[in-house]
Amino acid sequence: MSFDGEMGAGSSTTLKAVWEENTVARAALRDEVRGLSDAQLSFRPGPRRWSIGEILDHLCLAERAMIRSISRLLQHAAGLGQIAEPGFLETPSHDIDLDLYNRPAGAPESVLPSSDRPLERLLAGLEESRERLQEVTRRAEGRVVGNVTLPHFQLGQLNFYQWLAVQGAHEAKHTAQIRRIKADPAFPKQ
Repeated sequence: MSFDGEMGAGSSTTLKAVWEENTVARAALRDEVRGLSDAQLSFRPGPRRWSIGEILDHLCLAERAMIRSISRLLQHAAGLGQIAEPGFLETPSHDIDLDLYNRPAGAPESVLPSSDRPLERLLAGLEESRERLQEVTRRAEGRVVGNVTLPHFQLGQLNFYQWLAVQGAHEAKHTAQIRRIKADPAFPKQ
C-alpha cells in the first residue's frame, strides 16, 4: 500500500504506522512457517489445541471478517459525514489495550479453523485476504476517518485505525503461539 503523495499529516502518519506494524507482523509470521512440512503443520501440542495449519486458517478467516467490519465501519462513517479531508476531523488514536488483547480468549465461531490444508494454500489465502484488506482501506487513503466505532468481541468499541491495529496484533499473538508449538519437545523434526 502506498502512502506517498498528498495525504494529510495526521491520517497518513497514523495509517502508515499501522500498516508498517502490520507488515512487520506478517513478515514474522511468514518467516516462522516457511518450509514447514505437512506433519509440522498438523501437529497439535495438546487436546483441543490448534495446529499451526489451523492457526493460519484462523488468521485468514479473521482477516476476512475484519474486512467486512472495516467496510461496514467506513460505510457508517461516510453516512455520518465522518470521513473528511485532513484538518476537518481529528485522527483518532490507533492504540489498543494489548494486555487485554493478549489474554487467552476463545475465537468467535465464524473464525474457527479447518484442518489439513497445504501450506501453499494457507499462505495464498493470507495474501489474498491482505490484498483485499488493503483495497478496502484505500477508500480512506488521504482522508481522516472520524471516531466512528464498531464493537470487537474482546476489546469493545474500536475505530477504523484501531481495527487495523488489531490485525497486526492478532498476527503477532498467533506468531508467538506458533513459536511455542515449534518449541514443544514432541514437535516433528521434519
